[in-house]
Amino acid sequence: MYLRSYLLISKKIKLGATFGAIAALVIAATTATGATSWTYTGLTGPSHWGTIDKTNYATCVDGTAQSPIDIVNPVRADLVNLKFNYQKSEAGIFNNGHTVEAEPLGASKSAVTIDGVTYNFAQFHFHAPSEHEITGMHYPVEIHFVNKSADGKLAVVGVFVKAGAENAAWKEFTDHLTTATADPEATKVELDWLRLLPRNPITVRYNGSLTTPGCTEGVKWNVFTHPITMSQAQINSFLEAYSGNNRPVQPLNGRTVQIDSTITK
Repeated sequence: MYLRSYLLISKKIKLGATFGAIAALVIAATTATGATSWTYTGLTGPSHWGTIDKTNYATCVDGTAQSPIDIVNPVRADLVNLKFNYQKSEAGIFNNGHTVEAEPLGASKSAVTIDGVTYNFAQFHFHAPSEHEITGMHYPVEIHFVNKSADGKLAVVGVFVKAGAENAAWKEFTDHLTTATADPEATKVELDWLRLLPRNPITVRYNGSLTTPGCTEGVKWNVFTHPITMSQAQINSFLEAYSGNNRPVQPLNGRTVQIDSTITK
């Protein structure tokens, strides 16, 4: 099955976080709201998120529709493909203490339409190894494109990365991964957002949550089944910036996971 055939690494990558990356996570990790600090390791790691701040992070442990998940035998459905209107623009690259992000600078018109609802593109960031699993297996990197509707609802598009040829469209980002500061204005590049996505439109879809505290639910997840390719050197840039910044998979709790049965529509 194509979902499994091009997976390059297994769960063992979870153990590959370097000491420096772990230390950076422990020292630098704080939430954007100023709530209790959280990390991906130790007493402030994922298994403790719900207890280190019961006011802001309770959903991390009490939620019933959490992300990421292990994608196993999704139900085939005749779904309308995501309609991207991502436009080339200036981007600011910055390190937020948990990952490295890129966001459009200035007035952005980039958006994606899902089930008739338009979500404006806000930013992308990455996790290494992938947060979502495919029948228990990880990709080395997963990139999340975060989009927000006019009424505040979130839709995240997940993109897996596998090793192969160098990806020219991603070079401007990967070249700045390890040097990005906390200031988006300090590292500016031009990104063609649409070229960063897989060409094959098939996605797996389910209702889930943010994968970081406070693990807010009501997020519409759309995960591309076909990965993009980057050179091993590019992948190493992700791993040098952060390795082990992935939340473990969460219980499905009866949710339906669908996979698009159409190629074009």
